Amino acid sequence: MPTLNLKEIFKTTARFSGFYKIKPEELDLPPDLGELKGPVEVEVQIEKVPRGYEVHLSIKGSIELECSRCLTPFVKDIESTEILRLEKYPEKLSISLKAQDLNVFFLEDEENFNLADLVREQIILSLPTKPLCSADCQIPTLEEPQEDTRFGVLKKFIQTILYNS
Repeated sequence: MPTLNLKEIFKTTARFSGFYKIKPEELDLPPDLGELKGPVEVEVQIEKVPRGYEVHLSIKGSIELECSRCLTPFVKDIESTEILRLEKYPEKLSISLKAQDLNVFFLEDEENFNLADLVREQIILSLPTKPLCSADCQIPTLEEPQEDTRFGVLKKFIQTILYNS
């Protein structure tokens, strides 16, 4: 897992750049979201700014999702470029957020910053709530042949119930 010691890095430089290939098991995505198809390529540039760090993050990879209409698995490319801020957790018990605060990732520890946690969060945020295999995907009907999808089993079950009752 790519762990960065930001305190050490920024003792000697004003800007950090790195390229990583993070394995799917290191990202540990929830299984109901989909399955990563191979390592995720991550390009990161970090600069020290007041109150924390500014991160330019580029993520490339692919994930297998299930279409929310036809239930067919399909592969979606992940290509995300984000500019985020890394900050320590606020000292106050309550804070008010502004629009620019929505792209903040809070650091638990500057000496052991886990890049995979940030990448996992960005992948999850980039996934559609209702993934579709194509824009014109239709819900299968019982009249259509369904041998290739999970609806085929349902069709046979319904026909069995209708014809045997």
